[in-house]
Amino acid sequence: MARAATLEPKGKAPAPAAIELRWSSPLLLALTSFATALVAAAALVALPHDPYIRYQQLAKTIQFRSQWRYERIEFDPTPIDIAIIGNSRLEAGVSGPGLQSQLRARLDRPLNVANLAMPQEGRNMHYVLVKRLLARHPEVKLLILSVIERMPRDGHPAFRDLADARDVISAPALLNRDYLDALAALPYRQLSLFIQSQAPTLFGDAPRLDPKHYAGPNLDSSKSFRLPDGRIVDREKVHSATELAEQRAAKPEGRARFLPAAAGDLEFAVERHYTRQIAALARARGAKLIFLYLPGYADHRGIGDLDFYQRLGPVLDFGSFADNPGLFADYGHFNRFGTRLATARLAKLLSARLEAQSAARRSDRAVP
Repeated sequence: MARAATLEPKGKAPAPAAIELRWSSPLLLALTSFATALVAAAALVALPHDPYIRYQQLAKTIQFRSQWRYERIEFDPTPIDIAIIGNSRLEAGVSGPGLQSQLRARLDRPLNVANLAMPQEGRNMHYVLVKRLLARHPEVKLLILSVIERMPRDGHPAFRDLADARDVISAPALLNRDYLDALAALPYRQLSLFIQSQAPTLFGDAPRLDPKHYAGPNLDSSKSFRLPDGRIVDREKVHSATELAEQRAAKPEGRARFLPAAAGDLEFAVERHYTRQIAALARARGAKLIFLYLPGYADHRGIGDLDFYQRLGPVLDFGSFADNPGLFADYGHFNRFGTRLATARLAKLLSARLEAQSAARRSDRAVP
């Protein structure tokens, strides 16, 4: 005899087996895994560490002087009145100690200059340095930033390594090809730095500033130096025009623009965002902002997006040095002869501006 079907009352809860099946659905498992990973990543990003350890992580790269820049800003009480922050052209092409001594002689008063420029271009990294500098040295009167023929569409490669976690997270995400890579690397970076901060010497890091190994406040980045891999960067070298032209020809210039000039905020979103951020920080701290262009050999393209920079501060164009091969150690950087001329010209221009500013302040104080 056939068994009668059992009728379930309306509104009764599903059988346990049905509930178990729902919880094991692929979509729900994926969402749960994603949420767990997100919470874990957030916990790792929040791990504390010593920023000094962070600035030692690039010791075996061309950015090895990042440690000195941190030490100069954070540990050295010597005032910084003028800071040079930009690319390797400024690093090689302006002698910080030379500019300092010439300004002191011209203005007959103490002024301290720090050349904090670093290899490669990228305004987001300049912002990281400026933010730290102005927070630690409110006495800064003048910031000098680099400009070139066409600023990069992307940021600086060291930004993901040296920026504060909050700056990595809050970076512009739209039209920023580096954003997701930097964000994905952040949890591991924070975990690594947290562990290293517990026992720095175990990982070859210095737990604190060692005066015996500190290069001092007047490091001259325009002089010849040895890279971590042992190679010498010779700033004394002089090339023939033919050699420099061959060097330049081996480096393709790339396309100047993809979009019309009116769409510059889209095409150069990272560059413009951080340049404006730096300008805002400078205004808030009462510091002046100046842009400096040092050319490559025989490069007559001029400064890209000049109007944009002129709206934020004066632009000093040293493009007239471009055609003298005797001033270049390689096609993109001055040798000591070029540095000497560029530093002297910069001292003359800055002393006139600083004197005019001092006169204006004296005049304002004299008005009843």
